[in-house]
Amino acid sequence: MNIEKNTPVKLYMAPLQSYTTSFYRKAHAMTYGHMDKYFSPFFDDADTDLKKLKHHPELCSSLNNKLRVIPQVASNNSEFLISFADEAGKLGYNEINLNMGCPFPMLVKRQKGGGLLAQVDLAKRLLDSFFSNTNEINLSLKIRLGVTNTKEGQAIVKLANEFPVKELIVHPRLVAQKYSGVVNWDEFETISAISIHKLIANGDINSQQDAFKILNRFPNIKGLMLGRGLLSDPGLATSILKERNNQQLFTLHEHYYHLITNYFTNWNQAFNYFLTFWHYPLSSNQNFKRHLRKLKKHNKPKLYHDWLKQLNALVNSL
Repeated sequence: MNIEKNTPVKLYMAPLQSYTTSFYRKAHAMTYGHMDKYFSPFFDDADTDLKKLKHHPELCSSLNNKLRVIPQVASNNSEFLISFADEAGKLGYNEINLNMGCPFPMLVKRQKGGGLLAQVDLAKRLLDSFFSNTNEINLSLKIRLGVTNTKEGQAIVKLANEFPVKELIVHPRLVAQKYSGVVNWDEFETISAISIHKLIANGDINSQQDAFKILNRFPNIKGLMLGRGLLSDPGLATSILKERNNQQLFTLHEHYYHLITNYFTNWNQAFNYFLTFWHYPLSSNQNFKRHLRKLKKHNKPKLYHDWLKQLNALVNSL
């Protein structure tokens, strides 16, 4: 079963720090075709220099050209959020996304990311200020079910109903769960009944079957956001929409390799990106996982290319 081409469902690439970089997004689009939206890893107000935003590789126009990229922000500071939106607008972006779901403990402790879910009054002041001072830039929210209980997430969804939020992306886990435990689609159904905004579903969508199960249960959602499932299987979006070629992983790497080595002249910097690139695709299979462990010892150009040839032979032998 495949979704018809005229389906209204949208497919988004989730933001994962250090993984879904501008280089990866560009290489993925070159290999598999464009997804509907690509969300950048978040910009934290603690270490983002707004004056240098236009030079940041995540917002580089040549790498994001023809891609619908949405810069994501982790902040509880309304002045920063408004200023970020203004700078992003100058660079040609018409939407930003507020991260209200990241479970990183240091972020949560500072009442940012997923930590905002337990701070309804703070979130209200943030949204009030943004929508009172920003007219031309859309704001979407990426949330979880709450920090420690689902009532927190429900309160944030009701709050979002008071504002012209572009869309609501929901990962149906608690912040306290991080990435473990079962995704709570029953609570997602509760949120879908509360929200006046169209929803995007995110969380443990690892196969075509997972996608169809969600779409069949929630036919009114706007789309799916693919994260770790897409990194593990870069052709996942293609398989949801149509048949795909399973050999495209090495083509993706080829595009990625050229983008990285053209940008970074220092091989050690480039190699760190290759370590990240192979983590998810090779972690799910024990044979590939053993080969992945060898990668750290292949940290010179020739050694890396030898490792690639061995991987290709291994893939073809299975």
